[in-house]
Amino acid sequence: MFKHQVGTVPGLRIASEPMSPMSVVHRFPGWEIRPLERVLMIGGQPARIGSRAFDLLVALAERPARVVSKRELIELVWPDVVVEENNLSVQVTALRKLLGSQAIVNVSGLGYQLASQPQGLPTPLPVAVPAPARELAPRLIGRELESDALLALVGQQPLVSVVGTGGVGKTTLVRAVVARAGPAPRDGLHWIDLAPLRPGERLLPLVVHALGVSFDTADPDTEELVCALAPLSAWLVLDNCEHLLDEVVAMLGPLLQRAPGLRWLATSHEPLHVGGETVYRLGPLDLPPPGASPALALQSGAVALFCERARAADRRFEPTPERIDMAVELCRQLDGLPLALEMAAARVATLGLQGVHDQIDQRLRLRASLRDAPARHHTLQQTYEWSYGLLTATEQCVFRRLEPFAGGFTANMAQQLCCGIEGGEVQLDEWSMLDALSALVDKSLVQRSASGAEGEQERLHLLESARDYARLQLERADELAGARRQHAHVVALAFASAHDELAHWRDRDWLAKYLPERRNVLMAITWACTGADPEVLARLVAALAQMDALAQMPAQVVRLVLPMDSISQAPPLLRARAQLELGWAHFLDGRRDLGTDLTLHALADFEALGDQAGVYAALTRLGRLYIGRPDMEDDAQAVWAQLKQIDEGQIPLRLRLICHSTLVPQFEGGRSTQRLQELQHVAQQSGFDAQAAVCRMHITDELLRQGRYEEVVEMADGMLQGEEPILRMRAYIHHNRAHALARLGRYAEAQAAAQVLLRAMPGWAFLVMDLFASMSARKSNHEHAAMLLGCSAQIKRERDFQDEGPELSLVNETLALLRGELGEHRLMQLMSQGSAMAAADVLAMARSKA
Repeated sequence: MFKHQVGTVPGLRIASEPMSPMSVVHRFPGWEIRPLERVLMIGGQPARIGSRAFDLLVALAERPARVVSKRELIELVWPDVVVEENNLSVQVTALRKLLGSQAIVNVSGLGYQLASQPQGLPTPLPVAVPAPARELAPRLIGRELESDALLALVGQQPLVSVVGTGGVGKTTLVRAVVARAGPAPRDGLHWIDLAPLRPGERLLPLVVHALGVSFDTADPDTEELVCALAPLSAWLVLDNCEHLLDEVVAMLGPLLQRAPGLRWLATSHEPLHVGGETVYRLGPLDLPPPGASPALALQSGAVALFCERARAADRRFEPTPERIDMAVELCRQLDGLPLALEMAAARVATLGLQGVHDQIDQRLRLRASLRDAPARHHTLQQTYEWSYGLLTATEQCVFRRLEPFAGGFTANMAQQLCCGIEGGEVQLDEWSMLDALSALVDKSLVQRSASGAEGEQERLHLLESARDYARLQLERADELAGARRQHAHVVALAFASAHDELAHWRDRDWLAKYLPERRNVLMAITWACTGADPEVLARLVAALAQMDALAQMPAQVVRLVLPMDSISQAPPLLRARAQLELGWAHFLDGRRDLGTDLTLHALADFEALGDQAGVYAALTRLGRLYIGRPDMEDDAQAVWAQLKQIDEGQIPLRLRLICHSTLVPQFEGGRSTQRLQELQHVAQQSGFDAQAAVCRMHITDELLRQGRYEEVVEMADGMLQGEEPILRMRAYIHHNRAHALARLGRYAEAQAAAQVLLRAMPGWAFLVMDLFASMSARKSNHEHAAMLLGCSAQIKRERDFQDEGPELSLVNETLALLRGELGEHRLMQLMSQGSAMAAADVLAMARSKA
């Protein structure tokens, strides 16, 4: 309400401060309140009502144009008594029984408001509240930067639109910002929730009423309303505009021009696209980087919010390192979406963190914990149904067909998928598809990924919960099978040139182009394994193995159940490449026998095709597979002899560097740190970072062979500086460092370094066992050391692996020490016992005795 006069518009009056509350009668459709008589009349008859309920109704009736906070209502109805909030809800329930269940609106996080309007007002009003009190401002977690940025815009720009997908926290952020905004303008700050309104309603009269302006005439026209607002100075929040865009734009158009004292803050799924608008896009909360420590993970907005809400739901919840690891995975699965995080955290009290984690594939069924949450936010599925219902038929079609893209996509890939599906009610061409895709980005249903390097194609993605909902829509449209098939073909096509480019491109350039598609490749392989398309399957298997090898990641392809009979039916070149890369992946996972068989099949195909580069690559890997294996010396020499007959002038540099750093020292001698450093320099200068890392690992190998343990530790420490993830070669270097530390008697450091290899490459656990056995033996834990050696020896026998160099010396020294302490018979007994144990159990025993 305003205390001043505004202009000289005919028929206009500004409501002054209300008269004494006991001197008025509040009339509403069907009922009235007579405060002096303390009577509630319903249908002309007095109603029986308790004194507290009557006082509460009077308090709401005196404030019909705003939400009244729970705290304020308690102070008005129980001025001299300390009561709990549930007393308030009891009285509200009693009033709803008298006046109807919809008579009093509960506004989430703010308070209550009468839904009925006093007689004489022009139109049913949406929720309109004055500046929210500071104590009602939600505690922001993980939005500090966004809050500061938005606060700098509020009051400075004529219209700021906070834009983002449903559940991203737009309303929460705006509430916090307006509470921080300092003194409001002369005519206050007003909050108008548009969610309850339907398209077609006039908004201008509602804004006029929210500002406390009233008219003598019953239905003032638009010009009168605009003139009434022109001299005012106020901030107005329009919350939830996405379903009323036309109405909001129609209202704001003239007001932005003729009411410069009004400043607007809107929340919407998409920009309003009106002159003078400043768009502030709000994305999900930030997630911790891969491999982040628990302490670092807790600093990310998503994990901090989840843990805070989990503690609020269950006071027993403590963010231990193990729980934080699980919370990080949950936050990733929920994309850092605040609404989803709060829903999941609320279930920790009943299901426990593990239970919530196990059910995360049901994320669309997550429910709000607050009973007064908006209906569209009761579940994640309802949130998406609200957004999906606002789309055109073409936009709905494109949205659901993007579901198979698990790892994001480019506009070109999306175009190939969406337009390549036959049938359906909507016919898409390239231009209509791109228009719809742009609209989906605008409406925050498709997200822009973080910008990459200059010149890279922009990537887009769906949030995981959005993909879940899109999958439901694909099934309803009977398009799921077609979408998955087309996705596999699109992804396979994207890798058509990957093999040839890998021979010459720098690692970082190749990975920048292809590694973002890794999750798409995994999704596409799932279809290709049953899709009866050997060519697509072979190309995808080779792509996944190449990506993981070059990025020095654990070989995911060996964890898949692949139909090898289908791969065998692929065209010979694609089949050979798939088998070569798959064989190397199995070797890196510790399975030399399977790796050897696959590589031999690939070699035969390359030879039949006359592909010299392929033959050279297969022979190099075959030689590495033979080295150190019992009874394979002659095979290894035969491979080396065949390699020497190939003209290296026709072989790409990358392949030559691999051969010269791994096989040449084995067969021609002359292994030295100087030669390895030269090869490392060439690899580094050529941009072959993975091969440079291999050379660095071999340098520490050579120093170990020479017994230069202090130098190994010093060099390894220099190589391992930085916080980048532990990749495969870094894990090997950690192993060599652990070996040197053990030799130096620095056992605690050695065990910590060995654990890094174990986490990064579990398939090579036997190397860690040998180290732990050596350390246990030297700390007089002789029986445990013997069992560790027995388990390790059994794994080596199964994988046809033979120790060599420093590892062989370490094992022999440990065996000699144990024979002296235990005797041959007891040593054999314990080793036999260890050989029958699972690797995880033996390692757990070793750690417990450390």
